[in-house]
Amino acid sequence: MVTPFESEELLARIRGALRRARYLSERSPLTGLPGNVRIEEEIQARIDRGEPFALLYLDLDDFKAYSDRYGFVRGDEALRATAEAIRDAAREVGGPATFVGHIGGDDFVVLTTPDLAVPVAREAIARFDRVAPTLYDPEDRARGFIEAEDRRGERRRFPLLSISIGIATTAVRRFTHRAEAVAVATELKNLAKRTPGSSYAVDRRAGA
Repeated sequence: MVTPFESEELLARIRGALRRARYLSERSPLTGLPGNVRIEEEIQARIDRGEPFALLYLDLDDFKAYSDRYGFVRGDEALRATAEAIRDAAREVGGPATFVGHIGGDDFVVLTTPDLAVPVAREAIARFDRVAPTLYDPEDRARGFIEAEDRRGERRRFPLLSISIGIATTAVRRFTHRAEAVAVATELKNLAKRTPGSSYAVDRRAGA
């Protein structure tokens, strides 16, 4: 016979197990960072609260070439190193209210306050640029490039990994839905990619 106390304890354990399962299911198994569900919730929650925020969209440049050259295992190591660089930058510069998420692949996001967006971006770049050369074999690191096929199947040289960051901020425009903020950050990320090496681009256009 199960006593009321035992029943309550069992229910508490079940609830705890469900919370842990939900927590793990919402995180990237590779980096341990929150995934798409949490990312979308975090962005929308800040919009709904009318809270000023900046969304940083971070993406590695030429990661496919790196993965093709070194394989999936080394590629995963590079992604974990990237996640660590971004997370540490956010903790050091952004403070406890800063959120870091892993969209998937080589795409990451950071949510912080508008005034801390650029400092976080700069720190993330500095940390990533320090670790990136260590991800290569000595001969490739010394050359400063690798050779791999591009998306058209043509073999060419690719520089060492760099990171591009697009920054959308409520300092210059108002967002009503998370998709709007993501679209602006994506556009700015693509703009940053036009600059060789690691770089960031900030939205400075007045919006709605």
